[in-house]
Amino acid sequence: MSKNNIARRDFLKAAALSGAALGAAGMLAGCSSNQESQQAPAGSDIAWDKQVDVLVVGSGTGAFSALAAAKLGAASVCLLEKGKLWGGTAATSGGGMAIPLSDAAKEAGVNDSKEEVIKYYLSASEGRADETVIGSFLDNGNDFLAWTNEVLGWTWTPSTLFGDYYEPLPGWIPFGRASLGASDSSGPLVAAQMWEQLKAALDDAGVEVLMETAATALVTDSNGTVIGARATSGRDEIAIGANAVILATGGFDHNADMRAKHLPFKLLATNACTTNTGDGHKMGQAVGADLSYMDSCWGAPAILTTGQDPKELIANNEIAQEIAGTDWAMYRGLPGAVVVNRKGRRIGNEATAYDTYNKAFSYYDNGEMEHLNIPSYFICDSACWNTYSLPGHTVGSMDGGYFDATYGGEGESGEMPAHFVQADTLDELAEKLGIDPAGLAAELAAFNENAEQGVDPVYHRGEKQLDLNTTAVMAGMRTDIANPCLAPVATPPFYGAVYVPGTCGTAGGLTINENAQVVSSMGEPISGLYAVGNCSSGVSGGRYVGGGISLGSGSVMGWIAVHHALGL
Repeated sequence: MSKNNIARRDFLKAAALSGAALGAAGMLAGCSSNQESQQAPAGSDIAWDKQVDVLVVGSGTGAFSALAAAKLGAASVCLLEKGKLWGGTAATSGGGMAIPLSDAAKEAGVNDSKEEVIKYYLSASEGRADETVIGSFLDNGNDFLAWTNEVLGWTWTPSTLFGDYYEPLPGWIPFGRASLGASDSSGPLVAAQMWEQLKAALDDAGVEVLMETAATALVTDSNGTVIGARATSGRDEIAIGANAVILATGGFDHNADMRAKHLPFKLLATNACTTNTGDGHKMGQAVGADLSYMDSCWGAPAILTTGQDPKELIANNEIAQEIAGTDWAMYRGLPGAVVVNRKGRRIGNEATAYDTYNKAFSYYDNGEMEHLNIPSYFICDSACWNTYSLPGHTVGSMDGGYFDATYGGEGESGEMPAHFVQADTLDELAEKLGIDPAGLAAELAAFNENAEQGVDPVYHRGEKQLDLNTTAVMAGMRTDIANPCLAPVATPPFYGAVYVPGTCGTAGGLTINENAQVVSSMGEPISGLYAVGNCSSGVSGGRYVGGGISLGSGSVMGWIAVHHALGL
């Protein structure tokens, strides 16, 4: 199939399938290293159980690093995967990659430049991103994509969905940099299929893959060069010597101490794998590594379908493993739906991208002395409820629609899920959810009057290209209403659920340079050590600049790391 010949419906189906795979994977996913923080042992007293040219820790974007090493000349490559499920969070993701300046984008008519991408990344990150690292990522991204075509037979197609998220900052464009979708001869691939093919390619290339094997500490020589790692496999402790170690261990979503120390507000939900406990971060710190952007995450709010009390999650500094309710699909922005806080006030433009919407939870009310928007509440009327599938609620009226395919399921009953409440009036709904009824009534009266006219003077919902390309498209691009992202919340009965800040991975980590080398707190490269993906500082200053930036940057920087490690 031509890489420019995937229909929008095909992309939506692929995205929906990836959402279903995400739900199926659930808590089995694993992709990082051991929780224990240890001082790095010296190498002089190590008896190696095995020695390899390149050791990769983590099978998410690290799988690309291992395959590149094997294909580009490393005599021996070993990959350690802490968990039971191959691919970790990456294999349960949407599968799109944000890699700007690709041949695929050019063939689709995108007019872009390195200067404009750098401008956008710097503006989105408020100047925090490292321009040298961005430049290296941009210079190598298209070569990486061409290599995947050579070794895996993949072609790439840019999607209009999930483009640049920080509209309209300087350098922003509506299409072409984000969410490149992979295809092979059979058609579009979802993430689970991509990682299945990566595993087969690694096996064919002779890469040794050790599952349920957690790296616990890096090993250095007397000069501070990283020369290998210790690991545990079952009850056995092993030591693996290596000329280069590439850490790809994921974030620290499931490390309560690290979340409390580094994140600016509570995250109550994550769909990152449960073994993402910051192990690569701690191993790197033990050998003197610097950290960057540790206050950042790839935001993904959610309806809390797990039944946990958000107040208890906050009080106990806990995070829910939330899969089913993750709001990739912008159901918060469906016509006839809003999100409000406990005072009944909307907290942002519900049709914007999930990451930028997640930032609305950070508001701190210095009158109440709390993050007033945590938790918030998803509310919709019966017109919305009866038209679109929502987490745990299947409608089936939009045959082939994104919401049915992602959140619905065949054979489900019509019973209301336990995480939703229903009420005949807005006052009753407010009482059930713990929202101020007068505040909600006033807010929705103003909202509904404007929505009838298709306008949102407060948050400008439906005015941005991003709103139309994502929420409006997935809601069916309705022409029966003045704004395809807006309709009044007016038809009883009404439905509501707890809506919380979440993430698909933390975004800060070991500081890397343009070669993906980990650098020390003094800014010097730590010889023999590389980091990619969510255990690294990445390329975008901790900002979710566009759909697929986590996969795209982790994969390309792994490609760069291998080239540097092998002297290519």
